[in-house]
Amino acid sequence: MAAEECRDQEREYGMQFNLSLGPLAVRGDLRAALAGVVLLALLLNLGFWQLGRAGEKSALEDRWQARAALPAVTPQSLAVQPIAATADRQVAWQGRFTSNHYLLLDNRLHRGRVGYHVIALVSAGDALVPLNLGWIAGDPARKTLPVPTLPEGEVSLSGRIYVPSSKPLMMQKPEPPATLPAPVQTLYWDDWSSSLTTLSGRQVLPFEVRIAPDSPVALAAEWPVVNQAPSKHIGYALQWFAMAGVLVLIGLWRLTNIGKLVGGGKS
Repeated sequence: MAAEECRDQEREYGMQFNLSLGPLAVRGDLRAALAGVVLLALLLNLGFWQLGRAGEKSALEDRWQARAALPAVTPQSLAVQPIAATADRQVAWQGRFTSNHYLLLDNRLHRGRVGYHVIALVSAGDALVPLNLGWIAGDPARKTLPVPTLPEGEVSLSGRIYVPSSKPLMMQKPEPPATLPAPVQTLYWDDWSSSLTTLSGRQVLPFEVRIAPDSPVALAAEWPVVNQAPSKHIGYALQWFAMAGVLVLIGLWRLTNIGKLVGGGKS
């Protein structure tokens, strides 16, 4: 037992460090110091990540403002442009709805209530535009699907092209709908355009237009430019950096004799 205790003490002693830098003494447990360094790196990384998100949100707001100053164009005129170049562009056209040509985007929240976004495939020349009309309430028991009342005849429409900043993370990419109408969990216009073209009999443009909130045919259409303001991300970043600063102060106090030096004592 004595030999085993001696080996344990040797191992424990081997994890200790003791350094002197002039009057400053640094001593402590190597494992605790390494754990502190890892935690510090994590806190700093979270802070810089939040700053990065703030920059992204600022860029989105700047893009929205810049493209708000551009005149409205027809959706089909943007069909040949790269998707990134069409984001937030204002569009306007005369279109017709077809009663069963729509998708229901599931699990959409509106003021705390769960429902659907109605994505109607609306004519624009020889093509169809996926037009998000906004939110509609669903069956709380989820036994039936809502049936939106779509306008009849030719309608004046306007809105903005919506391009997500990133693709949703899914365990498995969903298959395109096999019928119209259909409920879907997310939207993949690039991959679904050909399937929807086959179902509808007309070319479906590979982007979504969010209808102008003041349009007479809009449902509950509230489209924030970003889901969180850049200032909130900056606030979160400051919190992470403050936690990192507190961790550094605790580490200096516990691992060094800086407290005694500040207090005028000796190590």
